[in-house]
Amino acid sequence: MKTKFVHNVSKGSRFNQIYIPKEMKREFEVGDLVEVKLLKKKTRLFFYNVREISKFKESLIREIFALLPSKIEQAFISGSFLIQSDYNDIDLIVIFNKSLEGEIYSALKKEFGLKFHLLIIPKERFSNLLKICPLTRSMLYHNVSNKKFILPERQVDVKHLQFLLMMPEDLLEIRTGSRVFYDSLRRLIAIEYFLRNKDEDVIKINAGLEALIRKDILISIKNNEEINDKILFKLREIIKIKLKWIRLKLKNG
Repeated sequence: MKTKFVHNVSKGSRFNQIYIPKEMKREFEVGDLVEVKLLKKKTRLFFYNVREISKFKESLIREIFALLPSKIEQAFISGSFLIQSDYNDIDLIVIFNKSLEGEIYSALKKEFGLKFHLLIIPKERFSNLLKICPLTRSMLYHNVSNKKFILPERQVDVKHLQFLLMMPEDLLEIRTGSRVFYDSLRRLIAIEYFLRNKDEDVIKINAGLEALIRKDILISIKNNEEINDKILFKLREIIKIKLKWIRLKLKNG
């Protein structure tokens, strides 16, 4: 006798009802004791400031989320994978209360063979960073998540912002790879937008950087290429101007 069936969960007037297929009404009767087992969780996608992505990307995101451990709090896909046609890796942010980095990265690499930039953030810390950190806010301004998401109101944390300024400040004295200058300038623009109560939209941040620096120089530092002293001086002058405005804004509240 066939006493087992597989069917999608459907919506009824009472959630604790069990619907039996009509063709199996002889095998199951009202009052029978049955067992319900979850075979595969439906993966829902929630889009935040993402207008449209290809069917391929949407399908890939569903597969990535389905592979993640069920005990995680929330997962996000962000970065160039969503907002550009060309991308080097896939930015995946996972919210959980302890580190699962090795386990998750190994599973993703084995399953997809793609390069991932994996960031795992404890739930408690994540909730705070969303309010006080311009970099976190810009990272998640465009995202696809497995749960609903909205950016909370900003809260200015002077100590945290001063911490974020340390790297750009160091570049006024030390010489390092040009990519660090690229990242620091984007950081400064994100902080400025945050303090101006402007959207920390990474697309607008990139446009703001393009307005400051010649395109060929921008490409060079983005690719971490060698730069001469003249370009180095120009980059440091831009950093000084941004730092001066931010410091003044923090001082005056």
